[in-house]
Amino acid sequence: MLSLPNLAVAAVVLCTCLLVVHFAVPPTSRQRWVRTRVLFRALVPRRILRSRSGRLDIAAFLFSLFLLTTVLGWALISSDAFALLTQKILTSIGGHPRHALVSSWVASGVLTFVIYLAYEFAYWLNHWLCHRIPILWEFHKVHHSAESLSTLTNFRVHPVDTLLFYNMASGIVGVFAGAVSYVFGYPVNPWTLGGTNLLMFVSGWLLTYLQHSHLWMSFTGLAGKLLVSPAHHQIHHSTDPRHHNRNFGATLAIWDWLFGTLHTPKRTREPLRFGVDGLDYDPHGLKGALLMPFVDAFAQLTETSRTQSPLQQPTAP
Repeated sequence: MLSLPNLAVAAVVLCTCLLVVHFAVPPTSRQRWVRTRVLFRALVPRRILRSRSGRLDIAAFLFSLFLLTTVLGWALISSDAFALLTQKILTSIGGHPRHALVSSWVASGVLTFVIYLAYEFAYWLNHWLCHRIPILWEFHKVHHSAESLSTLTNFRVHPVDTLLFYNMASGIVGVFAGAVSYVFGYPVNPWTLGGTNLLMFVSGWLLTYLQHSHLWMSFTGLAGKLLVSPAHHQIHHSTDPRHHNRNFGATLAIWDWLFGTLHTPKRTREPLRFGVDGLDYDPHGLKGALLMPFVDAFAQLTETSRTQSPLQQPTAP
């Protein structure tokens, strides 16, 4: 989802929106320009791009785009392999299933929805574990060390953190996909767009790219219990102890709602501060972002951690 082609499309969408704003209202050209310039600065504030935290986000994006994505396959075992294994296990237990009397169109729709739910659950579970298990937190805290949020903060993730997530997601999604295919009794393919599950693609465009926005866009009421707004995720990044271990979901808030980790944001902006307190090194440099998590994880193993885990230290979100 987070790739150069997708970001290129996002840039086109942003430019289109700016042009619509620029020409939609008839005031003078100078007033149009001022209005558009203000909107652009609101979307891309200079304080984020010029900060050390923001520059690391940019570096992480370039590192991910031009190096990691070309030399490393994140999922060591594909979801398709897990799906086939699941079907074989179910067949050995229950025998060959009967061909379900539903159209392939309906079966594909069901599979598309199940994969989306499974992916969202995998994201929630992985995220929850990264905050609850001290060794995993040492790698995940690289993401939380961002002191200002922007779209590129999506890429501020330690490779170990990414490796763990993709393999967990591959296994969970594959198991559920294999179970659905077994139930229908014939191979089923999900609806896709650009090679991505359709619901994951749409929810990604509508929500994922905005999750780390610094703009306060909140869902309240029932919508706030079903969907993760940018305000939900800003609360997740907050250093306020009231917000710790809350809002782990990707685009769906239902898992947080079900497991009691949901904090619904208010309509009006809440004063928040981001980052990780208690670090005795610079988290925005190459050493702090890539190497120190290994040192801290090893320290956790030897019970002489340089920084305490979220379970021990209330200042870690």
